[in-house]
Amino acid sequence: MNNKECNKYQKSIQKGLTALFLILKQYLEKEIELERIIRVALLLIKSGVNQNNSIFQKILKRCLAEQKNDGGWIGVEDSIWCVAFLKEFEEYSEEYKRGLKWIKNQKLENGGWGKTKRDIGRIPITGILLHLLPELSNNDSLRWLENEWKKEFSYTPKLTYKSAFTLMTLKNNNYQFDDSDLLNNTIDWLKSQQNEDYGWGPCKGQPIGSTPFCTGVSMIGLLQYPDRVDQNVISNGLNWIENNQLENGLWPDHYIEEGSIWSLYALTEGYKLLKVKQ
Repeated sequence: MNNKECNKYQKSIQKGLTALFLILKQYLEKEIELERIIRVALLLIKSGVNQNNSIFQKILKRCLAEQKNDGGWIGVEDSIWCVAFLKEFEEYSEEYKRGLKWIKNQKLENGGWGKTKRDIGRIPITGILLHLLPELSNNDSLRWLENEWKKEFSYTPKLTYKSAFTLMTLKNNNYQFDDSDLLNNTIDWLKSQQNEDYGWGPCKGQPIGSTPFCTGVSMIGLLQYPDRVDQNVISNGLNWIENNQLENGLWPDHYIEEGSIWSLYALTEGYKLLKVKQ
């Protein structure tokens, strides 16, 4: 990565940070759903933003105010993000533990998590949960995720973000695939889903084309295994993210803040990797 590319990515990251902090401010003022706010805030911290930033204190205040007596929030998905956010702040360890216990109790008998206890187990929900909160993982839940993805992998079409969440989770939990070929095949398949424009969509050839959400999540999945991924795949993905950033610093997606934060997260993590490899 040369100095020109380095400066380009730095400017894009700073532009994205500025835009997402503005989004947080606006969403708090408009009282937008807490899950949408917390997701951005947490991934900003994961991207390297100092957790002592004043806006995070405002988000914490709302997060704590909306925690229910049983320890959870409205449902499983927003509870995952809220608990993972509280985990970043030691002074709220009791609230975090209460939330963690509530989520644990929502686990389905088969080992996964769904939107509710009446739902089926879902890869995206179980994946992001065990990625952000590995303290809730055990062999049963990780094996469920591997087996569920193994079934999905046999389908056509299969979805990039499901494979990425699986890779993110199992790597973060130091889980060894029972089927070693499945790991290699998943990484190779996800690489192969990079479109001609170097972004990712739900799957290659899907009419919607490349999206910020799918590109960001796919890259974070592949970045778990940097030694197995050609550097050109990452650098081309970073170029897609940089080239598709809007003038206002965000990225165009259905939920603009979700696509934007995953794109920014991938941009910061990919940029760090390429700098190390210089």
